[in-house]
Amino acid sequence: MTMRDKRLKIAIVSGPTGGHFFPALAIGEGIVKEEGVAVQFFVPFRRYLTVWLERKRFEYRIIPEARFSCRNVLFPARFIYAFFRSCLYLAEGKFDGVVITGSYVTVPFLLAAKLYGLKIFVHEQNYLPGKVTKLSRFIAGRIAVSFPFLSNLPRNRTFVTGFPIVSDFKRRFHREELLEEFGLSQDYTTVLILGGSQGAVFINELIMENLGCFKGKKIQFIHLAGSQKEGLADRYHRHKIQAMVFDFYFDMARLYTVADIVICRAGAGTLAEISEWNLPAIVIPYPYAGGHQRYNAMYFAERKSCIMLEQNSTGFKKFPELFERMMNEMGTIKRNLRQTSISDVNGDNVKRILEFLN
Repeated sequence: MTMRDKRLKIAIVSGPTGGHFFPALAIGEGIVKEEGVAVQFFVPFRRYLTVWLERKRFEYRIIPEARFSCRNVLFPARFIYAFFRSCLYLAEGKFDGVVITGSYVTVPFLLAAKLYGLKIFVHEQNYLPGKVTKLSRFIAGRIAVSFPFLSNLPRNRTFVTGFPIVSDFKRRFHREELLEEFGLSQDYTTVLILGGSQGAVFINELIMENLGCFKGKKIQFIHLAGSQKEGLADRYHRHKIQAMVFDFYFDMARLYTVADIVICRAGAGTLAEISEWNLPAIVIPYPYAGGHQRYNAMYFAERKSCIMLEQNSTGFKKFPELFERMMNEMGTIKRNLRQTSISDVNGDNVKRILEFLN
C-alpha cells in the first residue's frame, strides 16, 4: 500500500536542530504504527536529519529556509519562495493535517496549511513558548506542550502531552556487558557528561578544572567532548581517572544504560531523556539562544528534581560542592524526578493528533 492509498495522510514539518527534529521523528514513529495512516516529513537539508529519516524509512522532502534578519535584503524573496513551495507540497500531497514542531523554517508551512484550511497540530518543546508556538495561537487547531505550563496559550486548544522520545533513545541494554565493553568498573559511580551541540566548551573546561576533586574516588566518566576529545582524554589519563572520551556518540541509550549521574545542558530533549531514564543530573542551562534553557532547568530545580549550575565564574567555584551534594542526594532526586518527568511515556502526542485529525 502506497502513501496515496492510505486513509489518513499527515505532513510532519521540523526545523534543523535536534530539539525540533527528534520529537517530530518520535511522533512519526508513533503515527505509522496505526493502520491506514501515512506520514511524510518536510525538513531543511541537514545530513544527519536525512540519515535518520532514511534509517527509519520515512518519505521526506527538503524544504527551503528563510531566516528572518533585518540585514538580509533577500529575506522577503526567500520567504515568499518558501511559502509558495510549501503550498505546492501541500497541494501535491493532499494531506489531511500538518504536524509542526517549531523553528523559523516551519513558518511558511504553518501559513500555507492555514491557507489550505488543513488541520494544524503544533508541539512546543520548551517551558516558554517559542515564536512559532506564539504565532500558532491564532492559527493552529491544537497545541501540545511538554511542560505543564500554558503561558498565554489558548486553554481550550492546548494540552500537556510531554516530550515524545525516539524509540532508539529508550532502548534498554545489559549494564554489566556495556561497562565491560567500555573498560569501566561495576563498582564505580559512572558520570555521563553531555556538552550538547551548543556551548560544550564551558562544560569541558568545568570538568578539566575540577578533575583534582575526583582523584582517588570511586568515580568514572563517559564524556562527549566534541572537538576537545584528545585534550580531555589526556587530562583524565594524567589524573589517573577512569574515563571513556568520545567526540560524539550515536546510540545514546547505551550511555544512559550505564550512567548513574548526568552533567548536561537543559534542552527540553535532554531533560525528557533523563526523565525517561530517571537519571539525577547537574543541569547547566545554555545562557544564550534566547535563554529558554534556564526556564526548563528552573522547572526541574524548583521541584528538587535536578541540581542547577549557572554558566559563570561562580558556577566554576561551586561545582565541587554541588557534585558532593549530588552524591548525597541522588536517591531523593531520583524520587522527585519520577514526579517531574516530562517524557511522553503514554504516547499522548500521537493520541491527540489522531483524535484531532479524525
